[in-house]
Amino acid sequence: MKGLLKNNFIGVIENLKLLFPLAIILGIIVSITGSASLLSIYSLSITPILLLLVVLCMRKETLSKWDKYKISLPVRRNDIVKSYYIIHLCWCIGGMAIVTFFMFLTVIIHGNQYFYYGFRDAVTLILGGGILAIFIGSFFYPLHYFLGVEKIEITAIISLVVSVAVIVGISLLINT
Repeated sequence: MKGLLKNNFIGVIENLKLLFPLAIILGIIVSITGSASLLSIYSLSITPILLLLVVLCMRKETLSKWDKYKISLPVRRNDIVKSYYIIHLCWCIGGMAIVTFFMFLTVIIHGNQYFYYGFRDAVTLILGGGILAIFIGSFFYPLHYFLGVEKIEITAIISLVVSVAVIVGISLLINT
């Protein structure tokens, strides 16, 4: 299991070479400008974008035939699937930590003028992006195994759309 987690982690690191500096630059811009709308957009989008890159790293495993080799290892398939969910959760927590850091930095620089109880509460913004990211994984992995390896991009788009629809539906039900 430890080797599977290391493999998934290394595969994701290669995808993050572009997103991580971009997330840091955007976080610095949000902290400097202090715009409430930019802060909301940043906090709701960075974690789901990070997790989309995590699920799209499965395409590299397919192209390198690693997924076929992995099945022949003395590891149960249950452990292989668990390793995907565990690494997904770890990166989700990492994305929420990045958002929390830059939100905290923005509040330190500009004061607490951004939040009120409701949908723009700080905890709601951080957890909203995290929950959306978890939903992406919970829809992507079963769809990936159901639709097959050839349709990874389509599966990622479907899981993103369904996740956003579920979040919006839940928000509408709660607020009515």
